[in-house]
Amino acid sequence: MPIAPELFVPDLRAAIAFYVDKLGFDLRRREPEFAVVGLGDAVVLLAHESAYGPMGGGPLAHRGAGIDIRIMVPDVNSVHRRCGENGVTVVHEIADRPYRLRDFIVSDLNGFRLRFASPLG
Repeated sequence: MPIAPELFVPDLRAAIAFYVDKLGFDLRRREPEFAVVGLGDAVVLLAHESAYGPMGGGPLAHRGAGIDIRIMVPDVNSVHRRCGENGVTVVHEIADRPYRLRDFIVSDLNGFRLRFASPLG
């Protein structure tokens, strides 16, 4: 995993449940204040926000602002369907894009934007 975003969240248990139950990630590691979830080759690190300050971070007023996390999947249509079935908020509908991907964007329960994508033929 050359790049793995670490998302600092107020409720780690709820974040894990969202990624596993609603988006279809699997739980790969769990510690009291930290977890690793994955979907295929993609990995997302989830950490309780209390760890952010001691690591040199400031206030989390603008959690995830200005960032989309792109997750490449073999079948973006099935991920989109799963999101719809689980009431996940879609903020940019699925479509074929001029940059040769079919993708869509969801907002997780903490406002982080996840862009699921598959290459176009």
